[in-house]
Parts: sequence; C-alpha cells; structure tokens
Amino acid sequence: MTEETKNNESLREKTQQILAMLAKGQFVEGMEQFYADDVVNEEPTGVTVKGKQAIIDNEKNILQQVKTYHGIEVKTVGVGDDDGQGNGTTFAEYKLSVDMKDGSKFNPDQVQVTKWVNGKAVHNKFYYNPNFQ
Repeated sequence: MTEETKNNESLREKTQQILAMLAKGQFVEGMEQFYADDVVNEEPTGVTVKGKQAIIDNEKNILQQVKTYHGIEVKTVGVGDDDGQGNGTTFAEYKLSVDMKDGSKFNPDQVQVTKWVNGKAVHNKFYYNPNFQ
C-alpha cells in the first residue's frame, strides 16, 4: 500500500483498523503504523505523553504489567470530520478487559478522540473514570 493510498483511506477505516489491532493485542504495532512522530496522548489522570517513541516506550512499560489481555468490545466509531485527505477527528467508544500482574483489573469503558493530520494520529485524548473498580 502506498503512502498516498494510506492517506486517502477514510479516517473511519483507519480508526477501525487500529481497533482491530487492539483487539489482537497489537498495541505497539498500531502506534507504529498510525501515530505521527510528534503525537500527544492525554489521559484523564492528568498524564500527557508527547512523541511517538515516548508513547511506545510508555506502552511497553504498561504491557509488562499485564497478566492477561482479554481484548476490547467496540461499542461505536464516529467521525467528527474527514476532509478525504487524512485530516479530521474520529471518536471510538470501547471497553478494555485486562488483568494486571498485581491482581488488579483495568476494564474501563472509555472514549478515545483522535485528531488526524496527513493520515497520522497527532493527538489522542482518552476519557474514562480513572477510579473505576
């Protein structure tokens, strides 16, 4: 697939591809494929991570704490805007299901809002209750 073809995929398609990768546990691979080098992730805990490599390194650290990943349940995917050139905003609502090595669970219902530029995610904001049980 050429870079031009990748940019011309709809943002809905890109979002669905990322979610399919998440369902398979391919967190890092999805970031490598779809994130811009200067991407920013914002968590509801107040943590903001800047830069693709820093986000990937952070994700790898989190994944080392995972005992069992059960997958995700995608509830909805939406597009706020898509100019057909890889620029716009998408939304995805899903539930993660993760058992951590410390015995805790990470099973939030969450919404991810992604801003896209030139076919790459440049900003992700996650909405979930960080105090869930």
